[in-house]
Amino acid sequence: MIHTWGVNLSSPLASLLPEADAGALTVLAHTETPLTGRRVAELAGEDTHPSTLRALNRLVAQGLVTVEPAGRAKLFRLNREHLLARSVLTMVGAGDELRNRLSEAISSWGIRPLHAALYGSVARGEAGTTSDIDVLVVRPDLSSPQRQQSWDAQLADLEERVHAWTGNDLSWLDTTVDDLRRAQAAREPLFESWRDDAIRLAGPSLTTLLREPAPKARRRR
Repeated sequence: MIHTWGVNLSSPLASLLPEADAGALTVLAHTETPLTGRRVAELAGEDTHPSTLRALNRLVAQGLVTVEPAGRAKLFRLNREHLLARSVLTMVGAGDELRNRLSEAISSWGIRPLHAALYGSVARGEAGTTSDIDVLVVRPDLSSPQRQQSWDAQLADLEERVHAWTGNDLSWLDTTVDDLRRAQAAREPLFESWRDDAIRLAGPSLTTLLREPAPKARRRR
């Protein structure tokens, strides 16, 4: 199997631009307040202020960023009137778009999950180009072979769609409410990650789901 690199969902612009340029544009895309080069570097997580300043000067030369003096400092902001500004904002919002598409796709399934959530590096904003898109899905009753087959087909179909959207692999954690309750009772670190960091895509929250009483087993006549 050939593994292909996908979108850097923590910094989608870095898929097409140098890291410093991508970081500076991402910061400026999230605010309309003018910022100094040093502040842009801090928010972008850059270790060196000069590399960010060089990137900002390149972007000013291209017209994507405007600059104005403020005493001895310079203030930068995204030029939202630029022809490419809308494309920049769309790319910066790729993570939100992915979450919306996942939520819409899962909500349209014939057999809906009891709960679905994005977790892992993508949810934490730490994903890179080789990161999987991790999705927790809590399946309902699949007692018949036909329902199990339909459920598996839904998962496989969305795997293909996500790869087409991003180039990244979708990794399912397909589980049951009973297994979640056991993980909760054992205080497993992965369960705590789901509870605290996951981004809900469908169904009630994990806390609400696990508060519901377990269904009683049917008595056979």
